[in-house]
Amino acid sequence: MYGGKSWRKATAGFYVPQEAGRHGGGAEDRRAGRLTTAQRILDAAPLLARDAALSTWAAAYVLGADWLDGLDPYTMADLPLDIVATELKRRSTGAVRYHSSRLDPADVWSRDGLRVTSPRRTTFDAVRWAPSLEEAVVCIDTMTAFGLIRLPDFADYASRHHRWEGIAQALAAVKLARPNVRSGWETRLRMCWTEDLGLPEPLVNVPIFNHTGHFLGAADLFDPESGLVAEYDGSQHREVRQHHSDNIREEKFESANLVVVRSDTIDLRKERKLLARRLSDGYRRGQLRDRRLDDWTLDQPAWWHARMGTRFRANS
Repeated sequence: MYGGKSWRKATAGFYVPQEAGRHGGGAEDRRAGRLTTAQRILDAAPLLARDAALSTWAAAYVLGADWLDGLDPYTMADLPLDIVATELKRRSTGAVRYHSSRLDPADVWSRDGLRVTSPRRTTFDAVRWAPSLEEAVVCIDTMTAFGLIRLPDFADYASRHHRWEGIAQALAAVKLARPNVRSGWETRLRMCWTEDLGLPEPLVNVPIFNHTGHFLGAADLFDPESGLVAEYDGSQHREVRQHHSDNIREEKFESANLVVVRSDTIDLRKERKLLARRLSDGYRRGQLRDRRLDDWTLDQPAWWHARMGTRFRANS
């Protein structure tokens, strides 16, 4: 019967099987036994009245931006879901936050039977309610990376809502957001580079070649003046083949007289000050390098254009 040990209360009056939507017990799964992101969102579906919609990370996830998975990136704790409603009918809890805010018809989309805010409104709510400027930039970079917004359009949208709560953070984040980012952690690394250290803004995921036209690699972050390459290694980089490929790419960069600093989530979560010192030291070493030994260029050879088309041209 509903409410028994084999059932879990999803929300008032709604129950689901205890094991529905839970992570498996794999050794690599840090969230084993916890509800999946999709299940947490489905649990909130009965709370969506006709004048309400899911917003922020939950809406982004439904729209396809699965980097925003509802977990605090530093503690891995569940983030509350945000529901926007024209008129509040419920009180916020630890799991769900309600926000009273105007919802225009264009602000609400239907996806998989769920009412969610549109990509622009999702991004706008996410950045103005983000816990920090850095996480606000992560939201914009993510939505841009998944093709859900365009930076110029979103900047215009945000500027037209200049009286809304949290607009100062939203406008500041727009100025720091960049296209062609490949992970939220890469954005956090870039923010450490520019905001923590004040180093010159790096190029993002730019292809680098040697002077004979050989492709050395696409650097996550790159400063052409100092020759500093900063790489973020996600969990996939622990795989043997990927690790092997990373080592070869790093050797190619260093052979071309570039300086490489690698990082991962431990650096950004727990060793950020040390990471900042490593980046600063890498920048110093790059500035002192013997530039006569440089064997790299950002000029893209003809074969690259033929193979890649326009994909990377804007980044050179």
